[in-house]
Amino acid sequence: MASINNSNLAYKSVGELAPLLESGELSPVDLTQSSLDRIAQLQSTLNAFLEVWEESALEDARVAEAEIAAGRYLGPLHGIPVGLKDLIDVAGAKTTGGSRVLANNMATFDATVVAKLRSAGAIFMGKLNLVEFALGFTGLNSHTGDVKNPWNNERITAGSSSGSAAAVTAGMLPVSLGSDTGGSIRMPAALCGIAGLKPTYGRVSRAGVLDLSWSMDHVGPMARTTQDCALMMNVLAGHDSRDPASSAQPVPDFTEDLNGGLNGLKIGVPTDYFFDDFVDPEIGASVHASIELMSANGAEVVELSMPWVDKGRAINLGVLLPEAVSVHEKMLAKNAEQYTPAVRSRIQAGFNIPAIDYIRAKRARLWFNQQMATSMKRIDVLITPSVPIQTPMIAECTPSNGNPGGGGEIPMFTGVFDVTGQPSHSIPCGYTEDGMPIGMMITGHPFDEKTVLRVGHAYEQLTDWQQRPPMDIPAPN
Repeated sequence: MASINNSNLAYKSVGELAPLLESGELSPVDLTQSSLDRIAQLQSTLNAFLEVWEESALEDARVAEAEIAAGRYLGPLHGIPVGLKDLIDVAGAKTTGGSRVLANNMATFDATVVAKLRSAGAIFMGKLNLVEFALGFTGLNSHTGDVKNPWNNERITAGSSSGSAAAVTAGMLPVSLGSDTGGSIRMPAALCGIAGLKPTYGRVSRAGVLDLSWSMDHVGPMARTTQDCALMMNVLAGHDSRDPASSAQPVPDFTEDLNGGLNGLKIGVPTDYFFDDFVDPEIGASVHASIELMSANGAEVVELSMPWVDKGRAINLGVLLPEAVSVHEKMLAKNAEQYTPAVRSRIQAGFNIPAIDYIRAKRARLWFNQQMATSMKRIDVLITPSVPIQTPMIAECTPSNGNPGGGGEIPMFTGVFDVTGQPSHSIPCGYTEDGMPIGMMITGHPFDEKTVLRVGHAYEQLTDWQQRPPMDIPAPN
């Protein structure tokens, strides 16, 4: 099999790598080794990985190389290195959830998403760092160590899929898997300058994935581009009898409308909440400029009054915390001292929520979802900032002396769409004066990921934000 210079592989997308692998111009072994070299170069700086599976990754890459050479090419993920957030089971490997409590928890079966990726020929590179039990939004974890933002190592990545975002951003991996209950795919995607898709609730199986809030947990792809998210969704999506919440909705080819452009699409822009005065001016200006660019290229912009939407984050927490308590009740009773104080206090706060308040939150969720569906009847997608504030420093978000730490505004927008379960996608749309990425969120109708991805891809063709390498890490060797 032919080989190409590995020095320029780090920032290539799956869409660029797959044809090289299929044609034999690039060896899966060379690509995997390039990824391993990049991990070795940057892990001590970024702390993105909890485990790196060098031996098994290279063995799987040799198998993929032989299969492709024999004409048994399985598709665009064949031979592609993938990282897994460490709440996703891989048979024979530990799933710790970034915790001490599950430090020796060995998985006996593959999660459904892992089995699907394995069948597609993906190469598993290891487990990625995260917020302990995925219960946090800054990306900090005093047990496993904080993940550093590749754009500025003194700033947070956001969470909880912190390692998943940092690894892709830094060119350690082309793609990774994250999870999203209050924004844990989209927040780190926004702060790290990559694409991150939260699919519709039930579209991707959660079987074999640690629970946080079973009625709002989502698993989804994090990647260099929207196209890569679509390629991942073609493998990940589909009904799974192992997941009671799994949808039987037909699964489309998520790539078939990517090049449809913006003509004829109606883009909704809220006049409430998402662009209020508390939103950082640079972020608001960048998202508005992006909306104007899409309008100039065929999209119709529709302003929407949504005076009720500010209740979304409260409903998100009102459902999430009691469900998290039910997940952790027994473990917390036996192993409270093994939880970090910050996460233990978050879970214990849920014990103080009366059952009637959980029921009220569930009822409010039904009302809220109906309001959203009614408001979006006239549009195809909703465009908002992904997060309202600029990327905080690690120091200002680190809990100390009873201070819970800053960054609490980060999930204000993303959590809205965990309540509704709609597909919601963050892509980069600019940079602040300090050189940190700004994220734009594209949210669509339930089970209409295709339109969300079409808009994201169309915007990416008009800009080059996603092509810029981070400033605060070394270039590839």
